[in-house]
Amino acid sequence: MAFRHKTLTWLAIAGLHFLLSRIIIAVTMALTAQAAGTPDGPGIAVTLLVRATKLLHFPLVTLALYPREWFPGNWVYVPMAVNSLIWAIGIFWLIGLFRKAR
Repeated sequence: MAFRHKTLTWLAIAGLHFLLSRIIIAVTMALTAQAAGTPDGPGIAVTLLVRATKLLHFPLVTLALYPREWFPGNWVYVPMAVNSLIWAIGIFWLIGLFRKAR
């Protein structure tokens, strides 16, 4: 039962990370397109969203540790999902570490 609980928690963290990564890309693109015609440029909101995107896509997607030609079009979601699984492993490990410290 504990293994199932841990697996579901791990998958939930990965799913949440993947969803957040997708949402932040859509919002960034929308705000960038909206600010394209303004003389002030994209502004601080877009800058912060771009930085958050780079953070969420680290390490696999940001560092392009996969051949892009292997994942054309919507297949790019495969390395994004693997990246979310990497994040889930790290977050789950940190949760365990903090529980042991208490």
